[in-house]
Amino acid sequence: MPQDRATAAELLAGVRAFLRNEALPQLQGASAYKCRVAANILAIVGRELEQGAAADRAELAGLERLLGKSADSELTPEAALDALNAELCAGIRSGALDSRRRDVLALVRDTVRAKLLIANPEYPALRE
Repeated sequence: MPQDRATAAELLAGVRAFLRNEALPQLQGASAYKCRVAANILAIVGRELEQGAAADRAELAGLERLLGKSADSELTPEAALDALNAELCAGIRSGALDSRRRDVLALVRDTVRAKLLIANPEYPALRE
């Protein structure tokens, strides 16, 4: 939790605005490209800060529901997601989840959509 203003999201937005509006117009070639990449990275980090925890919680809940088990409480949230995703992959590969194909596809679709909203909310498939 931030102690004072500006928040991390506000700081990122400020640096991104500087890169896009002030630095980029003065650059050409590879430097302009690198400046655009840096501004895009800052946007992704900002969206990750805003949406990442909720997306991870939704993915974890979906995996627990689909697999019929709770995540190991001794694992970090990231490790729990990794473990349940590994179990999902194993279930897909082995055919154990074939009878739940619709549920698997729905979970994967929702998870990928949430990740795209963070990585690239302008991705064309998100408009469909």
